[in-house]
Amino acid sequence: MKPQCNSHESSVLCGSVECSPVRGLGWKQGSVLVCVLASVVGSTGCGDSTEDPPSNNPSAQGPLYAVTSRIFNSDFSDTTSFVWLIDDLDSGRLDTAEAIELPGGASIWGVAEAGVFYVVSAEELTLTKLEIEEGRPKEAGRIGLTGQGVTFLLSERMVFDGPDRAFLLDLNSAQALELDLAQMEIARTVDLSTVLLGSAELNFLAETKFRQHGDRLVTSIYGTSTDYGSVAVESNLLFFDPAAGTFTVDSAPCGGLNYSVLAPNGDIYFASDTYVASVHLITAEGSPPPCMVRLARDSRQADSTFVSMNDVLGGPAGGLIPGSDGSAYVRVLDANLYSPGPGSTYQEAFSAAAWQTWRLDLDDPMSAERIDREPLAGGIKVFEVDGHGYENESTANFSSTTLIRTTGSNAPVRGLEMPGTTWGIVRVR
Repeated sequence: MKPQCNSHESSVLCGSVECSPVRGLGWKQGSVLVCVLASVVGSTGCGDSTEDPPSNNPSAQGPLYAVTSRIFNSDFSDTTSFVWLIDDLDSGRLDTAEAIELPGGASIWGVAEAGVFYVVSAEELTLTKLEIEEGRPKEAGRIGLTGQGVTFLLSERMVFDGPDRAFLLDLNSAQALELDLAQMEIARTVDLSTVLLGSAELNFLAETKFRQHGDRLVTSIYGTSTDYGSVAVESNLLFFDPAAGTFTVDSAPCGGLNYSVLAPNGDIYFASDTYVASVHLITAEGSPPPCMVRLARDSRQADSTFVSMNDVLGGPAGGLIPGSDGSAYVRVLDANLYSPGPGSTYQEAFSAAAWQTWRLDLDDPMSAERIDREPLAGGIKVFEVDGHGYENESTANFSSTTLIRTTGSNAPVRGLEMPGTTWGIVRVR
């Protein structure tokens, strides 16, 4: 029986690797960070170990990455997050015994190589700043969010204007909190009620990051019903002016836009995801058909026409994962591996290990062709680090994940393995 998701974050992630300790925080370093985050996770009794840390600790020099994953219980009703400090994304295996454990959902954010990263706790509704001193994390401030009317977090995003200024976006409370990260204070709040989709009961920020578009940054917003069983027929493109600290929207010509890639010429392509494709497959009237739309580099509005992904790819399709040389990867449901029957649900279709990977040229979608790769489940997480794209290759119950580098030589290439589903990566040093 396929897992049934009880929250949208789980349903948007409902795709095999064995995990053993190789690389991550040693026990000693892990103890330090647990103590540092005691106020966030409610830990007590932290102490030092008389044992030497394992020799596979990250080196004092060279790259250092903060990585987080989420592990769901069998029915996706409970979540635990884990954080590691590591020095390599392209090899090795992580183990929860060498991680920092946080209850509930946690996300990490930061400016690349700034020497700090930030942990947003959905359980405690806090934002914690962590500095790296001698290769170890040290708490450098914490902000509570409940006083600003934040009652729960579902698809929060941090967007930065340099290392000391950022905005934390929360569409549930329809606001952006402008943050002074040097003082770890909330400088002001920005009303986001005008950027929401009026036809949606729930609004979500896109999975992929804000992208540079001229002098502004841009991402997308899509919407669903409260039970996630239907998707709004339209999406918005959300523009952020860092200098002014303002947010504006333009409408997009199709719904469910959740992924984006940047083309070599500066155009940005947005696409709906496999969740939208799954809802549309089960109940066509419950979701717009999956689509892809272009925002030209010199335009303030998306093209009025769009690509019907199902028509181009010959079946339910979604996702948009960075590739090399103007290409991107998408996932297409293979009818030979999964076809809905009476009583089938979108969760079942979404979590079926039946999604094939296809590559297409962004300027010629009809060029799409299937690549030789094992079928996956539908949930897609995308990360861009050090100029490369990465995606998750997760088991069908999302108990473990392998990072796949999707750009550069010989891509796609298998990399770091970890328990749960990779949820965030920040290059700290």
